[in-house]
Amino acid sequence: MTLEQIEAYSPSTGSGRAEKGALALYLHIPFCTAKCGYCDFNSYEGLDHLVPDYTPALIRELELWAPAARGHRVDTVFFGGGTPSLTSLDDLRAITDGIRRHYEVAPDAEWTLEANPTELTAGHLHGMRALGINRLSMGVQSMHPDELALLERAHTPERVEEAVREARAAGFDNLNLDLIFGLIRHTLGRWQETLERVLALEPEHLSCYALTVEPATALYYQVQKGLLPEPDPDVAADQYEWTRERLAAAGYEQYEISNWAKPGRACRHNLVYWRAEPYLGLGAGAHSFFIGRRLANVDAPNRYVEAITASYEQRQATGKSTMGQVAGGEVPDETTLRADAMILGLRLLEGVSTAEFAERFGIRIDDAFGPAMSGTRASGCSSGRVTGCGSRREDCCSRTRSSSTCCRTTSRQTREASDGGPGLSLRPLRA
Repeated sequence: MTLEQIEAYSPSTGSGRAEKGALALYLHIPFCTAKCGYCDFNSYEGLDHLVPDYTPALIRELELWAPAARGHRVDTVFFGGGTPSLTSLDDLRAITDGIRRHYEVAPDAEWTLEANPTELTAGHLHGMRALGINRLSMGVQSMHPDELALLERAHTPERVEEAVREARAAGFDNLNLDLIFGLIRHTLGRWQETLERVLALEPEHLSCYALTVEPATALYYQVQKGLLPEPDPDVAADQYEWTRERLAAAGYEQYEISNWAKPGRACRHNLVYWRAEPYLGLGAGAHSFFIGRRLANVDAPNRYVEAITASYEQRQATGKSTMGQVAGGEVPDETTLRADAMILGLRLLEGVSTAEFAERFGIRIDDAFGPAMSGTRASGCSSGRVTGCGSRREDCCSRTRSSSTCCRTTSRQTREASDGGPGLSLRPLRA
């Protein structure tokens, strides 16, 4: 695929509302001090030698995509990983300057950066805030030292509390904390202790995910060898039900299966994914849904740097580029796009608007899916919205092992949705 093909592409009616409007940018920072045993994201330890070349490659990719993004306004920027908080302030400044130089950025854009408590310092936080980063997503996972050890997390509960205080002092007033329930040998009481301690920190947003033992992770091999038992889905279901009740009582609004926010503080970037709107992913392994195409960059950071360097040099020499960092892509047909809109939209408690679906795809939801709609809530259809996960336990999680799968596999749902192509990935689940 050449840059000329990208620029010349004319999207079909259903390929994405706001194709020449709002755009979300995702930038992948794949480096970690140590890779956690449960993690199957595209992240790496021991690649510090690549960091000096990686930031210039990201900036070059921003420049390579800029012609195709003309007419789009960037409303959200998300630095994910990996561990973006490892990025030096000089590198962050170069990247944020590159975004503003090559793209139209909304004055009220949401700029999120994922962070680990151990990598944050008061000086780094003040520097990030000065660069325009206005939202932090901190990987907390648990407030029990033994559970953090099981997950191979390096921080302590006390460091989490200290990092939150430092973030507040630096001017961050939009903070997400990531938590994991349904751990191995977990109990409802232990989860309640974690959540109560986190609520005392008064974050604006909480993401609560059930642990999944993903294939080829260190945790997976421990379970396969019988060194650890599998997580209990019934315990996870109990924890999830209690979480919904407790967070509602604390003033948080659940807007997605795994995400809660104070009023007006939902993650704008991830809403783009769940509403199947355009996003452009940059960096090693980043995925995109842009100009009607699903695209996936090469995973390995060294290969990504090499491909960007070659594409950029070709562009400089000839005015053309093969966009060699793109490892795969497709133009999904209308049937696939409709299915994506429903699969992702039903993760949201707002569901899918029947009117907007008909306007976007030129067909009614009932006509597009027929009998497949029997699992959705009838009340949603009568109100002009189709919803899948309601406010009652029986709508989302039951005590049976089969029904409680949704508690264990919130991440797997999106992975299964991506079987038709690379445009959907695990990445949209991080808030």
